[in-house]
Amino acid sequence: MDKEASSPWDMGLLRTFDSKEFCGWEKIGSGGFGQVYKVKHISWKTWLAIKCPPSLHVDEKERIELVEEAKKMEMAKFRCILPVYGICSDPVGLVMEYMETGSLEKLLVSERLPWDLRFRIIHETAVGMNFLHCMNPPLLHLDLKPANILLDGHYHVKISDFGLAKWNGLSNSHELSLDGICGTIAYLPPERFKEKNRSFDTKHDVYSFAIVVWGILTQQKPFADEKNILHIMVKVGGGLRPDLSQIPRARPQQCDEMIKLMQQCWQDKPIKRPTFQEITSDTELLCTKHEDEAISVTGHESLAQETADPKEQDLANQSEHKEHPTYDKDYSLSELLSQLDSGISQTIEGPESFCHSASEPELAPCDKRLSGISSVDSAFSSRGSLNFSFERDGSVEDLSTTEIQKKKLIDAIVTGDNAKLLKILQPQDVELVLEGRSSLLHLAVEVGQEECAKMLLLYNASPNMTNVKGSTPLHIAAEKKWKAIVELLLSKKININAKDEDHFTALHFAAQHGDEVITRMLLEKNASLSEVDSKGRTPLHIACQHGQESIVRLFLRRGADINVQGLENWVSLHYAAWQGHLNIVKLLAKQCKANMNCQTSDGRTPLHLAAQRGHYRVARILVELGCDVNIPNMQLKTPLHIAAETGHASTARLLIHHGADIRAVTVEGYTALDLAGHCQHYSVVKLLMDARPDLACEESILFVENV
Repeated sequence: MDKEASSPWDMGLLRTFDSKEFCGWEKIGSGGFGQVYKVKHISWKTWLAIKCPPSLHVDEKERIELVEEAKKMEMAKFRCILPVYGICSDPVGLVMEYMETGSLEKLLVSERLPWDLRFRIIHETAVGMNFLHCMNPPLLHLDLKPANILLDGHYHVKISDFGLAKWNGLSNSHELSLDGICGTIAYLPPERFKEKNRSFDTKHDVYSFAIVVWGILTQQKPFADEKNILHIMVKVGGGLRPDLSQIPRARPQQCDEMIKLMQQCWQDKPIKRPTFQEITSDTELLCTKHEDEAISVTGHESLAQETADPKEQDLANQSEHKEHPTYDKDYSLSELLSQLDSGISQTIEGPESFCHSASEPELAPCDKRLSGISSVDSAFSSRGSLNFSFERDGSVEDLSTTEIQKKKLIDAIVTGDNAKLLKILQPQDVELVLEGRSSLLHLAVEVGQEECAKMLLLYNASPNMTNVKGSTPLHIAAEKKWKAIVELLLSKKININAKDEDHFTALHFAAQHGDEVITRMLLEKNASLSEVDSKGRTPLHIACQHGQESIVRLFLRRGADINVQGLENWVSLHYAAWQGHLNIVKLLAKQCKANMNCQTSDGRTPLHLAAQRGHYRVARILVELGCDVNIPNMQLKTPLHIAAETGHASTARLLIHHGADIRAVTVEGYTALDLAGHCQHYSVVKLLMDARPDLACEESILFVENV
């Protein structure tokens, strides 16, 4: 490890641009933040955006702040975060990816958005914020608002403007600048006004997110009628929140659940607000529910149009063509994207002008990203409803008889039209292969049509057929938590331990999502507790990683082995400690007598992992139950080294109190004090120096002073 401190001008992977590299400068925005220009990179042949400070004459402090903002954006590289490429030297500015749609703030006032797009924007914003909060240490945005949420050409979220962003644990409330506060005040949590000395934490962003959600649901600005920011501060501090009556009454059922989530996020006490990990789980579920509902409603409307009187339909069409287009109707996302692709910028024609394909929908891939960031990427990233295609001219005439039959079957299943399915289904149809190598049974399970699935099974559809992802219908039903369909499939001759491409079984999915009913069903049919995925994880590992305590208890009662080692020798206690699931750690350590000092292949104990992630309560219970605080890993780092290196002062204090050796050195010869100083965690440096005033640390002190 290099002991030299990094320079504030260390650009990392970022580069410095010269203004001569760009052409076609066009100002596309301005405000308190400065100006934003759309430019074309001459060599790259692509459009970029450059955000310049308000002043033409940028001093050294402003340059350093700009570099720091760029470095934060570079470290937060993620699909929901605006990509940054570097710094333009003259004029000084951030060089970023150009977002065709612009800011959410402008979009909300320009046109009425379809509900599925509103839900997707909310979910993707939550996913982006969850990524920031899962960084180590968490990166707090502190200025989340529609103006800082940008959208690309297909309306996908990119969070921007990290000018106020701070690392968790290193910032206090008095550091918040009042520059541009008029546009931000409505998004500040009440504790910013009531507790002057309160440190920033992740719950600040959660409150701001709630106000953003209100703005998306209403397409209005919060407290727009109140011009005095002091009045807003007093009212918000007193418990006032944006008016719920502004949310349209004509809304999907899932909107009510979104409102409840929003209200949880703007609770007056920060501790009562959920984390973004919890929020993303809820928003993903709400997005999926709304999408499934939308598919069903669209199908029934199509059926109604098919059975309508032709004369009445002609008259209705003529009437529609005479009317001017308005924004009072909720258009589907497919129409919105079609508008974009066809170059129409201001008007949206009726849905009859768009020729939607009846091609089979793409089944959602099994999404099992089990990192601490999120178990979900985006509810819409791979669902069939957003993979739009358009029919060719004369498409019906060009289709074979098999393709026509396939389209009819798909329409019947997606709309849940069992009468139509019964009428047209032939025995050989159950073997039809759809896009993604899926079967009709896969499709029926995917869209939650239990009666259609029953009918297909009556026609001897195979419940063990796999799609291109290796998923059987049982995998999909367990992932979607369709209890009735799981029970239906288990009544057939089925391979209950079948594995998909990631070696997930249905029991892995049930454990991941914490569905106790489905888990019991699978165990009663002898689902194996010892099957491992591609990373060596058993269903118990998955349940521990995702904090599903009830599932862990169920598995333990069924005899699951807590000492089974996964990839890199991780056991159940490692997964629970890494994710900070205190109750599961207690359960494994106290009741199951788990080995407190078990080490991974690189020598880390559960205490190392808890110290690295800053899970103080987990670290405390491990220490109190007898975990050795001085066990080194392969690099000879003790838990105290890890806590010092990651800047978790409370955990470091706990370890010192329980006898951690301050003098211990790593392979490179560093003490905990060296690592804290090198990483500029000065609160930990002070703690370590105060803990042993007699410590002979002249070299360490000199090192810290140099940093």
